[in-house]
Amino acid sequence: MNQLFKRGTALILAMFAFLVIGVSCGTTASMSGGLSDESYLVIAASPLYQGKKVFVSIDDESTIGIVAVRPDQVTRHAKRITITPGKHVILVHDTAGRKIFQQEIFVSTRSTKTITLR
Repeated sequence: MNQLFKRGTALILAMFAFLVIGVSCGTTASMSGGLSDESYLVIAASPLYQGKKVFVSIDDESTIGIVAVRPDQVTRHAKRITITPGKHVILVHDTAGRKIFQQEIFVSTRSTKTITLR
């Protein structure tokens, strides 16, 4: 009986060890949390350019036409331009081609940068 008890205990310990080793080794899957890697740019303007269309050039790659809004309407009525986080050279000109704004900016992930035209 003592021999049978030792054999049963050894078998249970071996099965437990096999189970622990088998379950602990495996692949892991990571998840980013669902937040996108993007930032936003909003154009506000002084009364001279409010309600008028201006053209925003980002890093000399793409030009986007957008209507400038009052600074107090930025959160509710302004159209946001989606850009990648990091450094960007922003150039804003009016419909006549005059340069209104040019600056290098840095935008963090999930943040909004407001450019106010004067």
